[in-house]
Amino acid sequence: MKHIREKLGLSQIDMGSLLGMPRSSASMYEIGLRNLNHRQLALLSKIEMLMQGELEIKPFEEIKTKAQQNTAVMIKNMEQRIDKAVFDCLKLQRKLTALIADYTKTELLWGIISRLKEETPERTPLMVYLDLLEIRCLEKIDKCGPHQQAEIIFRIKTLEHEQALAQTMIEEAKLRR
Repeated sequence: MKHIREKLGLSQIDMGSLLGMPRSSASMYEIGLRNLNHRQLALLSKIEMLMQGELEIKPFEEIKTKAQQNTAVMIKNMEQRIDKAVFDCLKLQRKLTALIADYTKTELLWGIISRLKEETPERTPLMVYLDLLEIRCLEKIDKCGPHQQAEIIFRIKTLEHEQALAQTMIEEAKLRR
């Protein structure tokens, strides 16, 4: 007890008060005429551990640490979702660009077919071929037309919205740390 008291620079009165005893009792404990009770021994042990820097983690600190770990995991997951959404957006943008290009070509072909059909006599091999091309154009328009483009645009907007929400969640989580 004396060793701890001197290391902390406390008087016997201060040490006695800290342990919940009068100064006279503190001096008797120091010279070995009395024994400390279990509460006082536990307090002295804790003080000694604190002096050595061996702090025990309190439950609140464990919870806080666990919450920080959970937040870090959540941030990592959100960042991964953002990365995946960005990648998916790029793929959809490329697909949309290809659809628009195909649709533009198909529209041009449709216009040419329509003009040629106006000038071509009925029941000729050219008219039969133009009818066939017209059917192919309709099939292609079904695959790359405005409705398909609108669906991809909607998916891109949804992914962009998810990215923005995830980024907001990350920023809020970082502020709470």
